[in-house]
Amino acid sequence: MINKKSENRIKIVFLFLLIFTMYGFSDKKVNTAAISTDRLEQKWWKERHEKILEKLDSNPQLILIGNSILHTLDYPDRKIVWEKYLDKYNTLNIGFSGDRTENVIWRLQHGELEKINPKIALLLIGTNNTDGNHFPTINNSYELEEAIWKICEIIREKLPNTEILLLGILPYGNNIPNFRNTINQKTNKLISKFPSKNTHIHYIDIGKLYYYPNSTKVNKNLMPDYLHPNKEGHMLMFERLENEIEKLMK
Repeated sequence: MINKKSENRIKIVFLFLLIFTMYGFSDKKVNTAAISTDRLEQKWWKERHEKILEKLDSNPQLILIGNSILHTLDYPDRKIVWEKYLDKYNTLNIGFSGDRTENVIWRLQHGELEKINPKIALLLIGTNNTDGNHFPTINNSYELEEAIWKICEIIREKLPNTEILLLGILPYGNNIPNFRNTINQKTNKLISKFPSKNTHIHYIDIGKLYYYPNSTKVNKNLMPDYLHPNKEGHMLMFERLENEIEKLMK
């Protein structure tokens, strides 16, 4: 016969096992890179998002999805890039400075792909997820792979007639190898396999354009801060992408 004391111990053990069954046996780290996250507390970000929503009736044939590397195409000195490579496709730039994958996920889930049917979505994202200087968290290459795949899935779900031109993360840093660039390059190896999972995804790595010839050192004449292409760097980017874009436009 079980006495009251033993019965209480059994209840405690049972409750402990129940709690562990629900919460304790999963040691999988939460992937912050794949969790939809806004930046609405930043006025400029909220306003840019709202302006993008207002431009969705412009019938773009090419959309640019990413972070500051694409956002900076809006600088006045990049007008030549638009005139030569982008205006002919009525291109819509939805790159946002400082965005990480989780921010792109939020934006795409909150209207930025509505009412449009572009032929191509150019996607370049991920480098801010490995930036430990400006952000409290750093993601590894497998987390980035999952997050970028999620972005591709959202694009395919909302824009089933659109081809995705996925760019590898561009090189970073004055001295390579470095911690951030190493994660980025590992990520590129993983996402380069996406076309084998979905034939509407087309991967291209243009990173070598930004190194000095026969070197693994970033060319400061193209990336003065070793992260963002300048006007010449953007011209080089779309010169390299021109044939691929034209092919996917057909």
